[in-house]
Parts: sequence; C-alpha cells; structure tokens
Amino acid sequence: MGIFHSVHCGFLKETPFIEECLDYVDAEKVIILPNFLAEGYYTDKVIPNKLQLEKQGMEVTYLKPLGLQSFIQDVIIDLTERAMGDWKPEETTLMLLGHGSTKSATSKDTLLEHIAALRGKTNFAQISDLWLEEPPFINEWHDVAEKKQVLFIPYLIADGQHGGWDMPEMIGMQRDAYDQYKAHDVRGSSLKLTSALGKSAMMVDLMLKLTVPD
Repeated sequence: MGIFHSVHCGFLKETPFIEECLDYVDAEKVIILPNFLAEGYYTDKVIPNKLQLEKQGMEVTYLKPLGLQSFIQDVIIDLTERAMGDWKPEETTLMLLGHGSTKSATSKDTLLEHIAALRGKTNFAQISDLWLEEPPFINEWHDVAEKKQVLFIPYLIADGQHGGWDMPEMIGMQRDAYDQYKAHDVRGSSLKLTSALGKSAMMVDLMLKLTVPD
C-alpha cells in the first residue's frame, strides 16, 4: 500500500525469529503489533524479552495485541454472514473455538468479552466458547450446544495444525470433507466449521486502524 517505510514480521518458532526481526529494520521509528487474538504470557513476557526493547537504538512502540479491539466482533459477524447460507441465527448455536492456556489465567478473558458483546449485537440462539487446552473442551460441543445447527469459528490467527487438523477431528468432521460453507451431519446435528478468524481480509483493516494515525 506504500503507507510505511517498510513492513517486516517475526515468528516465535520459525524464521525470521522475533529476536532477529529488528536486525532488518533501518527506520528510526518502529511500531510492533503482536499478531495475537488475546493478551497473555507470550505478548506480556516472551515477546518483549526476545525483542530486548530497552536496548534498541530506535524509537519503538510496542502495541497491545490486535485481538483486544472491538473491531474483532465485526470480523466475526462478517464471517458468520458468509458461512451461514440459508441458516437462521435464531435456530443456530455459534461456537467460538479458542486455544486456551495453562500459562496465563487471563488468556480466555478477551474472547469471553467479545462473546458477551456479540450476544447483544446478533440474534444467535446461543453463543458459547470451547477450548483446546482447558474446559469446556471442543470435543464436548455436543453437551454444550442447545441447537441442532452449530456454526464453529476457530478463534485463531491461522488454520495451521489446530484449525486445519485438531479442531475438525475433535468436532468429529472428516478432514478431507472440511468445507467452511458445507454442512456436515455429526451425531444428529448439522455442523459448519469456518477457516480461522485471522484469515479474514478485514484483519488488514484492523492492522491499519491500530498503526496509522487518523
């Protein structure tokens, strides 16, 4: 878009690593935006430690994770509208699938706050949370869902192992039949599973909202 002098990225577990990402930057001012959907152990401790911001010879602004913004609710609503087809919200349970964490007690709070807001903005019969690493677990969806139509949205930045493999398997879908716009019959219910929330094109709009002054 030509908005910034340059745009770079860093990763926790693959190259370019976070601890090396500032080596490629030749600008005097740097904005660092954690591409995370919640605040927790990694955004509060791990990433700042790896970046060693206090030792950098440039003006660095370290932002809060983008997932804290209420705009995320608009991204979720947009994804539901694309995936629902002829389903009616009043007859549908919406399940947000999070990762959860044993390292941070507050990692669930962001998604729970978004869910509370979505209950006031949408007409879904039920909106609930399910998790990979803490209860209520994703494979318990059948005990949680109040409707026979269930739309699942992975509250993840990318599909990867969790969104592309683990979550479909825990729900009971065949991986080779995975299609975010196709309903699958599982345990007497009709299920749809979208791609990860972070794959939405609207995420670029959110990044610009956070990094470009009005």
